Amino acid sequence: MPKYQVIKDIKILDTVALKEGSEIEILDGESIKIDTKFGIMELKFEDFKSFIKEKETIQVSIIPLEDEDVVKEYRLQLDIKTTRKKAREIENYLRETLGRMI
Repeated sequence: MPKYQVIKDIKILDTVALKEGSEIEILDGESIKIDTKFGIMELKFEDFKSFIKEKETIQVSIIPLEDEDVVKEYRLQLDIKTTRKKAREIENYLRETLGRMI
């Protein structure tokens, strides 16, 4: 169900029916019903579409964060282009460095 924001006051018989900045939902996609002091009035979408704009919606999902101090197994993988000798040197260096960090 799209939501719209009124960008200009919608006046009916010189009375503001919907103020600028108001939010509305169009249920059937063709018309809206407005409760005025003259009673309920129905406006066709074509008649008031220049007074509204579709409101952008942003969906936010919250992902629970894990405790940073929890110790788990992690796999680290590194792809490099080098010789076998250099690859072994890098592997040994990483093992020593990671051993000190952990």
